[in-house]
Amino acid sequence: MRAADADEYVGKTIAHKYRVEALIGEGGMGKVYRARQLALDKVVVLKVLRQTLLSDERTVARFQREAKAASRLNHANSISVLDFGQAEDGALFIAMEYVAGQDLHQILSREWPLGEARVVRLVSQVLSALSDAHGAGVIHRDLKPENIMVEQRRNEGDFVKVLDFGIAKITDSTDDGPALTRAGFVCGTPEYMSPEQARGATLDHRSDLYAVGVILYQLMTGLLPFESDSAVGFATKHLTEEPPPPSRRRPDARISQGMERLILRALSKSPDDRPANAEAFKAELQAVDKERRRAEAAPRRPQASSVLAPMPRKSTGGPLGDGRDATVPGWDSNEVTMEATVRALPGVLAPLPANADDMPATREKTDSLAPTNPGSGGSGFAFFFKSLTILLVVAAAGFFAYYFYMGAGSGVQDLPYPLPKNAPVPGATSSAGTEVPLYEQQISAAARNVEEAGRKTREGDQALQRLDIGLAAASYRDAFALSGDPELALKLGDIYWSRPNPDVQEARGWWERHLREVPNSRARELIEQRLGGAIARPSAP
Repeated sequence: MRAADADEYVGKTIAHKYRVEALIGEGGMGKVYRARQLALDKVVVLKVLRQTLLSDERTVARFQREAKAASRLNHANSISVLDFGQAEDGALFIAMEYVAGQDLHQILSREWPLGEARVVRLVSQVLSALSDAHGAGVIHRDLKPENIMVEQRRNEGDFVKVLDFGIAKITDSTDDGPALTRAGFVCGTPEYMSPEQARGATLDHRSDLYAVGVILYQLMTGLLPFESDSAVGFATKHLTEEPPPPSRRRPDARISQGMERLILRALSKSPDDRPANAEAFKAELQAVDKERRRAEAAPRRPQASSVLAPMPRKSTGGPLGDGRDATVPGWDSNEVTMEATVRALPGVLAPLPANADDMPATREKTDSLAPTNPGSGGSGFAFFFKSLTILLVVAAAGFFAYYFYMGAGSGVQDLPYPLPKNAPVPGATSSAGTEVPLYEQQISAAARNVEEAGRKTREGDQALQRLDIGLAAASYRDAFALSGDPELALKLGDIYWSRPNPDVQEARGWWERHLREVPNSRARELIEQRLGGAIARPSAP
């Protein structure tokens, strides 16, 4: 993009009504500017069609149709079109309301996991906007997180605006202008296309509901239901493959059974199997939320053990350096995925004070001092001594922590437990007869054991939660030898890097293995930043 001060419209007035202040976006059809409506001194958004496209009759008609489609909508959750006209140089523009917020894709990237209640609140507003649009005969056809703006208002957080009706279909149109899509022509974003849209078939409002199902899946898991390297690949999977259940795709995410059922129903290949319309979809979504809240509010049976559960640990800044506290998620899942690992591990693996191996045992002793039956009515004398004992232990623990953090712990020593080095799987040798590190080995089909690898991964997660880093590394290595899972390579790289005395060579080996398997990993930027240089992507076969 060119610098803003060199843009042809910035600083100028369009149609004697709008003074352009800044370029805020650019796409294939044109540019998007923040401008000020002079008569009302009001901030607006101007979409200006590229002059090079003014001679393309189909593009001009599509641009005009966006204005017409959006002007039909009169809903709080739909973007409002204020004006449509032509600039002095002949360029066409649309003036729309300005939304001071961020799109849903940005929220998903920065704040996942969002929580089911928040997802319901966001998507319910999207469905309300779609219900109004479908009632006005408008099908969006390009619904995706980037086309959903979220504004934080003073009295109402997460206020949604659906925008960009650039390829919307007006079902009752009687225009005699040029056909805007050729027969069998597919338009839209492949990741969110319904099967009938990917096939180039005639669409109705239920195609938009499929896109909502994809968005719900993505908001709950942080992942798309299908992965592919090409538009054709995405279209093929939407046509032929059943999406994996969200809870299987992301075991560490908290997804209610009702939410999972609704998502999979919205992603049905046949439109007849999806919710009947946007209003029905919204009602089902809110019923799922009500069911979840009722289940959470139900009284729970008392636990057999009275030992206090450890409180969540907090990290003082994730890998993105955003400075916000982030509670470390539970590590008892079958799979802690790449994104969760990158977000959580740096905080969990912060340098420990000297003699840190004494700390877990001390914590266990303190936790287990909770009275077995606080309300049993024992003698006051016995209760006094129990209380005194608890106070003494807490005081001793506080002195212990102060001593190691403020006194003897002034110089951080190496971890007192050994981390396993990269011992290879027995029998793995190179052609020169030297042993091959595990991160360089290809795991054969005969050696794979998914069930045992899952058990070892859970064992490593639990060890990591206890800060038993040595056992966690050994368990993850065993799991990798049984599965070759690149997410385990990512975890192992983090473990070796995050030691007080980092094992850079070991960390690099595991991270490079991860990036060979997942070239477009979201962790790539962080890994390259840590290692101080780019890591080559695997060449195409």
